[in-house]
Amino acid sequence: MTSAIGHPVRSEFLVQIGDMTVSFALLELQIQMLLEALIGEDQRLGQIIASQLSFARLRATVIGIYSERYGDDSNLHALRQLMKEAAEIEQERNRVTHSIWGVGTSSGTITRIRLTCRERSGVQAQFEEYDEAKFLNFNDRIKRLCNALLGFYTTLLQKAKTMNNAADENR
Repeated sequence: MTSAIGHPVRSEFLVQIGDMTVSFALLELQIQMLLEALIGEDQRLGQIIASQLSFARLRATVIGIYSERYGDDSNLHALRQLMKEAAEIEQERNRVTHSIWGVGTSSGTITRIRLTCRERSGVQAQFEEYDEAKFLNFNDRIKRLCNALLGFYTTLLQKAKTMNNAADENR
């Protein structure tokens, strides 16, 4: 049996990165479910479409379907804000996921290292310190957005905007 390669990331940070991963998956699922509800005719059809979309295209599709069905109303404005927040969260999640992690400047931190290479500027390294509080705040942000999406979905249910029923006058 060979021993595993060690790394400098302590278990409390790994727990937070795991929490981020699971919370982001829940966020994506909630947006997929919103897409399915807006399609309305067939939940399975919505699942098929949602499964083929990147996170960015999923957000755009939800906005596009809502806008097409209900126009430029206050709910569309709220939906755009929620999807903007989701885009910002995705960017941070990608920074965390697609980085190299090293020891921090103190025992309570780790360092995110991102290497890039561009034609004009050549190889560059970015360094950013993370402590447990930074991860906790980010994970809480994801969960707050999940709650906000649930509230938004509930609002649409109350206004009968998750059904494809053009004859419904209660909209």
